[in-house]
Amino acid sequence: METSFPSEIVVPGVFVRVQAENLITAGGVSSGNIGIVGTAAAAAGVTNALDQTHILSSIADARDIYETSDAASVGTLNLMRSIEILFRSGARKVYAHGIAASSNQQAFQDAFDELIKDDVNILVAPELDTNTAQTVLGLVDTAETNGKDMMAVIGCDGADVAGVTGQVVANKRFVMTTPGIQVFDPEEGTDGATVSLSGTYSAAAVAGLMSSLAVQNSPTNKVISGITKLEKRYSYGETVDLLNANVLPLEERQGVRVVRGLTTEGAAFKQITTRRIVDYAKAGIRQASSPFIGRLNNERVRKSLQGAIDGFLSNMVVNESLIAYELEVTASRQDQIEGRCYVNVALQPVFSIDFVQVTLVLS
Repeated sequence: METSFPSEIVVPGVFVRVQAENLITAGGVSSGNIGIVGTAAAAAGVTNALDQTHILSSIADARDIYETSDAASVGTLNLMRSIEILFRSGARKVYAHGIAASSNQQAFQDAFDELIKDDVNILVAPELDTNTAQTVLGLVDTAETNGKDMMAVIGCDGADVAGVTGQVVANKRFVMTTPGIQVFDPEEGTDGATVSLSGTYSAAAVAGLMSSLAVQNSPTNKVISGITKLEKRYSYGETVDLLNANVLPLEERQGVRVVRGLTTEGAAFKQITTRRIVDYAKAGIRQASSPFIGRLNNERVRKSLQGAIDGFLSNMVVNESLIAYELEVTASRQDQIEGRCYVNVALQPVFSIDFVQVTLVLS
């Protein structure tokens, strides 16, 4: 509210007060920013590469800051290896936090605690083994209560299907991928070579793909650009076992594809799109609501708040991430005294087509 009333009105005149709450709308909401932590060394002439977060828009940006990773068979500097997979798989904006070689689990944890202060939506740590990654990236659960909605993509390093499925932890914010991938490593030998990376690095490929998609677009059946070969190919029966365990498997079929985009929860948020749509809606509602903190708790301002949220959710319907929604903003007299109001939203998110059942009638 813009106020131009003087504290004392003595001289006759016209005094105008402008109430601008109806002009408040939600700002831009991110959905595909990736946060990654990994071991690295500074590029020549760079003094501030490690222990802070850098925003990258391309592989070239990363090369200006970090030294090229060593050979995969050595594997002491892995951040650049992971960043290259991210961008080749479709990533557009990466928040990278480099730490020293041979850093321990606590160093990764501390780095992610710092990283999530930025506007990140998808977290990956490809060089961590599966169990360690689950522990470190478990912060997506606690961050949700602090207004930060993120997903973690974790690669499985199990040796076989039983080993992979045994690593799955049910979590509506976890995506677990398998198998490993094959990539060209220019540092491997005199002329470089194609090397196999463990399943943990397939997490970077899937994260890159997810970040390139709108929240309502499922990674199911999508080709991952930049990855042409897998470390292992699963049979139909093995793929069924993986899907039943809520693992996201990759397959070679006219390129490397995601078989089905699942979280590890297997319930309300089974489809990755459901999790991302709801997180996007939450972020937009927060952005639309925050400017109203400290304003009058009366019917006029509450209607403006409802209008701001309604404008954001209407766009989600137009963009086909929601089928419909219901919205209500209320505050009883006691709520007004306590300085609060309630926003009640019922969302109907879209769901992707995972199965097409065909009946042929012959005559």
